Amino acid sequence: MPTANADAPTAAVSDQTLAVLPGLQRVTAFIGPFGSGKSELALAIAGLAGQDLARRGPQQCGFDRVQLADLDVLKPYFRSREAALGLLAQGVGLLQPPAALAASDLPILTAEMRAAIAEPTTRLILDVGGDPTGAKALGSLSDVMNAAPHDLLLVLNRNRPFMNSVDRVVDAAGRIAAAARVVLTGLVSNSHYLDDTTLQDVLGGLEFTRLVAAQLGLPVVMVGVTGSLLQELEALGELAGPLPPLLPVQRQLKPMFQGGVVFASQPAQP
Repeated sequence: MPTANADAPTAAVSDQTLAVLPGLQRVTAFIGPFGSGKSELALAIAGLAGQDLARRGPQQCGFDRVQLADLDVLKPYFRSREAALGLLAQGVGLLQPPAALAASDLPILTAEMRAAIAEPTTRLILDVGGDPTGAKALGSLSDVMNAAPHDLLLVLNRNRPFMNSVDRVVDAAGRIAAAARVVLTGLVSNSHYLDDTTLQDVLGGLEFTRLVAAQLGLPVVMVGVTGSLLQELEALGELAGPLPPLLPVQRQLKPMFQGGVVFASQPAQP
C-alpha cells in the first residue's frame, strides 16, 4: 500500500476552473511522449471531474462515477496508478492491472477498462503511452472507444526531444493515431521545464501548439498551467489575448522525497 503523500488537491475549485470539463467528451484519452505531462493532466482532469460530481451530483453531471484507466505500458514508473490514494480522496476510481502486476510494464488491459468505456454513466479518463508502441494498447480497445463519445488529445511539450518542430509533431501525430486506431480530436498545450517553468514558456508553448493545430486542422482544447503561473496568466487579462481553457496542474508524480507519490510503495507480492 502507498505510504507517502496520499494528499491530492481536494479544495473546492472555481467555476472558471471547472469550465474546462464541458468541452470534453465522456471518455477522454490523453496521449503524449514521456515528459509531455500527460499523466499529470489525466490526474488533474480526473480530480476535477470527481469534485464536480461530488458538488453537482449524478443528475446534473450526467454520470454517476469517475474513473481513471492507466494504459501506460511503456514504463514502470511515473504512472498515474501511483497516485491511487489521492484519486480515491477525490472520488475517482482507478482501473489498473491486478496488484501483483501493477508495477510491471506489460501490456495488461483489464476487462473493466473495456466495460468502463462502453458504460454511459461512467466518466472515464485514460492515460495512454505516448508513442506508436504505447498507442497500440488503446488500439486494442478501439472498437468500443470509437463507439463511445470520446476525445483523443495529444499533449505537447515543445521542450521534449523529437517534439520541438511542427513537422516532427505532425508526423508523430499521424503515427500515434494510426497505432491507436482512433482519430485525434484535439491538442493540449503543456510546455514546461518542471519547477523551472516560466510564463514565457507557457505562452511560447501555446503559440507552438497553435501552429501544430493549424497543420492538423484540430483545436487547442486546453493549456496546462501550474498554480502560481495560472495566477500570473490570469492577471495579464486581455494582454495575453484569447486563451483556450486553462487547466491548473499540481505536480504529483515526483519522487517521495520531493513530496510526491513515486516510489512511495512496493509492488504487492504474488
